[in-house]
Amino acid sequence: MPTVYSESLFVEGIHQNLAFITSGLVFLYSEPTKTENQGEIFIYDLSQRTYKAERIPVLGLPDSEFLPHGISHWVLKDGTVRLFVVVHTKNFEHSIVILDYDEKKKQLNHVRTVRDEKFGRPNDVLASGENSFFISNDGGSCAWKIANILEIATGFHQGSLVHFDGKASKYLIQNTATNGIILSGDKKTLYVSFIYKETIGAFQWNKESQEIQKISEIDVLSACDNFHIDEEDNLWSACHPVLKEAAVHLGDHHNPALHSPTQVLRFKFSPDKKSAEIVEVFSDDGRFTSAGAVAANFDKGKQMLIGTVFRDVTHCDIDVSLDF
Repeated sequence: MPTVYSESLFVEGIHQNLAFITSGLVFLYSEPTKTENQGEIFIYDLSQRTYKAERIPVLGLPDSEFLPHGISHWVLKDGTVRLFVVVHTKNFEHSIVILDYDEKKKQLNHVRTVRDEKFGRPNDVLASGENSFFISNDGGSCAWKIANILEIATGFHQGSLVHFDGKASKYLIQNTATNGIILSGDKKTLYVSFIYKETIGAFQWNKESQEIQKISEIDVLSACDNFHIDEEDNLWSACHPVLKEAAVHLGDHHNPALHSPTQVLRFKFSPDKKSAEIVEVFSDDGRFTSAGAVAANFDKGKQMLIGTVFRDVTHCDIDVSLDF
C-alpha cells in the first residue's frame, strides 16, 4: 500500500471494513534533530479495493509533536468512533491522546491528552471504556537510548501492564515487558504478548475490581507483536520469528538492505483458555513484508491487512480455509 509511508504502521480495524493506520513511530530515544518523520493517521476502506489509504487531519492538538504508535478504539453510545493513541515526542516522552472521528468531515477531533508516571515506555493501548484503557509498557522509563538497548540486551526488562480508569492508573503486571494487548469478544479475557519470552498470557479480567487473574501462558516460539480479535473470537498476531533480526532492522530502519521476517499466526483458544490451536496464515523472509507488527482480517476472513513497524502496509486475500 504505497500511499501509507513508512515509520510505523499500526492497524486498528473497526466496523464496516474500515481501518485506522498510524504512521510516525520514534523507536526508543534519538536526538530530536535526527527525527525527521511527521506523525499521521490514515483511514483505509477495504471494500473499495483502491489500495490507497487516505490521510485524515487531526484537529485541536495542544502539543505540536504528534508521533503515534499503538492505537485502539471504542464506539460511543451515539455511534461515534473514539480513538486512543499512544503518542511519543522526539524526546521520547509519552502520552495517550484521545480523538473522536467525525465521519462526515473525515477528521479527528482532540478530546483529551492523558499523561501518567506509569506510562514508562508505552507500546500498545487498549480501550476498555469511553475514558478508560490499558497500556502495555515494553520497557522501563529511561529516556536514553543506550539504557533501553542494554535493557533489551540483558533481558532485564522493567516493563509493565497498566490500567487507567479515567481518573487514576493502576499496575496490573510489573517488571515484565508487555507488548500486544487485547480483550476477547465478551471482554472477559485479556490476552497479553510477552514478546521477549515468546509467549502469550491469558488473564481473566474483572472490570469492577480492575484486577486480572492469570489463566494460562502458552509458548509460541515466535515473538508476537500486536493483536486483533476476529468475528469468531480468534486471536490474530503478526510475529517476529527471528527477534534478533528484527532488532537489527529496527536499529537502522532507513537502511533498505536490512529487513526482518514476518509471520502471521491465528490462535483458536480452547473454551478454558488453557491451550490454543495455531495456524500460520502468512510467512515472508522480510523482503516483501518486513517486521510485521499487527495483522487484522476483514470481509468475513477473506482479506487481511499487515501493518509493519517501519515499512508499508500489506493488503492480501485469504483464499484458503484456515480450519482443518
